[in-house]
Amino acid sequence: MDIMKDMALPCIYSLIASIAFGVQFNIRFRHMLAAGIGAMLTQLIFTGFEISGMGQMICYFFSAAAVSVYAELMARRVHVPVNMYLVVGIIPLVPGGYMYNTMITLVSGDVESFSHQFAASVGIAGSIAMGIFAVSAIVRLLRIITRQSI
Repeated sequence: MDIMKDMALPCIYSLIASIAFGVQFNIRFRHMLAAGIGAMLTQLIFTGFEISGMGQMICYFFSAAAVSVYAELMARRVHVPVNMYLVVGIIPLVPGGYMYNTMITLVSGDVESFSHQFAASVGIAGSIAMGIFAVSAIVRLLRIITRQSI
């Protein structure tokens, strides 16, 4: 296993691609590197889980949860909306290739392959959404608890 090829290069590519998306989303320059680092963290966690043999949905769930935690922490630290870091951070997880393959199988008329590709795409999207939702719900619950204790 070549660590540079398997772990480092995808992280660097994620950093660069996410910064490019940050430009498109009109994120201020001073926040762009931190948002890109969140994407790099996402890719690192995803690749680490994938290499260790975890299931695909688990990899996506924990990667999305990690970037959500990172976004919450960074947003509190610099007093900006969470979405600024979250949207850029999940760019490496977006199942664009799966959706493309799903549409290709649909257009070609291969119904069996389409159903498998579609189920995988929806499962990945659901795992990402649940990872983000879980962290968001925990943060919201902690806020309610800390407000009531004061």
